Amino acid sequence: MKFDKSLFMFLTLIVLIVGCSSDSGEESGSTEVTWSTTTGYSPQSTSSAVADYISGAVEDFELEHSNITLNTQIQSSNISEAMAKIMEQANQGRAPDMAVIDSYLFPQYIEHLQPLDDLMEEKGMNVEDFLPFAQDVITGPDGKVYGLYMNTDTRVLFYNSELISEPPGTWEEVIEVGKELNEQGYDGISTPGGRDEGTSVTTLWPLYWGQGGELVDDEGNPAFGEGENKEIMVDVLSTIQTAVEEGVLPQRVASYGSENDQNEEIAAGNVAMFIGGNWQESFLKESLGEEEFKKWKVAPVPQLEGGENTTTSGGWAWGIFTDDEEKKQAAFDFIYSTFISKQGMGEFTSIYGELPSRTSVYESDSYEGTRFSDEYRQMLNNDARVRPSSESYPEISNQLQIAVSDVISGNKDPEQAVNDAWEVVNNE
Repeated sequence: MKFDKSLFMFLTLIVLIVGCSSDSGEESGSTEVTWSTTTGYSPQSTSSAVADYISGAVEDFELEHSNITLNTQIQSSNISEAMAKIMEQANQGRAPDMAVIDSYLFPQYIEHLQPLDDLMEEKGMNVEDFLPFAQDVITGPDGKVYGLYMNTDTRVLFYNSELISEPPGTWEEVIEVGKELNEQGYDGISTPGGRDEGTSVTTLWPLYWGQGGELVDDEGNPAFGEGENKEIMVDVLSTIQTAVEEGVLPQRVASYGSENDQNEEIAAGNVAMFIGGNWQESFLKESLGEEEFKKWKVAPVPQLEGGENTTTSGGWAWGIFTDDEEKKQAAFDFIYSTFISKQGMGEFTSIYGELPSRTSVYESDSYEGTRFSDEYRQMLNNDARVRPSSESYPEISNQLQIAVSDVISGNKDPEQAVNDAWEVVNNE
């Protein structure tokens, strides 16, 4: 039979078309699920241990869910910009399927998020396993749960127990103990006092909240500069001023905007007592050495006279925006296995150096913990608060950082500093 080249080419073309069509169908059969995350909580983390953990979690998830492809979207390193972008996307109906959100801002997103109660129940999760402040953040006005709080932190008083037998519980005691330390050649106390968020969350809010002060009213408007709230804020700044005037709090802390800005003086052995974040425990251990580190303990942040123990907590929470049932299930399963289950949260927080937000995880074999984990857990359970989820908050915090710095530097008296902050905030 005579071979027909034209027919052969035609049949070959048909086979190629069918093959391509088949490949395209396999690809289109895979559902893409987008997850918006920070660099630090992604396969691109600068920590190789974290990057390996999350990369492995993504790979495992996609192997177990062959119909799902995870599309990673990295948020801006500027947290305010990143959170604003997600809100804009949500308002326009084009939010990612899931996103990690700065915990104190989380309530602003709840109207755009999906309730997770049924999915949590399937995993045997109860919202009451989350720490109390975390429950408040992720629970909506309707009583439903809209988020998965994956990690947290806290602020504490670190002190050298060889030099300080009993940690001060009030700032009157801080000044008393601090003077004794001064006589031995140490700074009395250190705490952030500069123009950054560390000053607000570590130095200012615990004292202010401990006295019953509120930064905003029920509508989210600034409230710190009027009535009793103003009196409390002035008292807090006056206490800080007194500590400076007594020589207990060095004026150089006016340049310390973050907790870690204290590390150089701590490592040099000039500090025997400081207010900082739980993550600085690892720095203490590494910089001071094992034997010297054994001398250090933690205690609640000292309060003004009559104040209740209060600390600031932070962290991040996951929310699911998509209402597509398949994507919603996939998003929940990925978040749960990687960051929220006892194993996932235990392993992730151990690797990242953060604290679990579920009480049961502290008892999990997957959580390595640290020497002070029990103390942190107790403070988080009893004393922790988060920053108010108000659009006014960033400027309130910024102006009160300036107020603290000015008081410590001796540029303003406490009442003038509060008045100036109040004026700026209300003219924004």
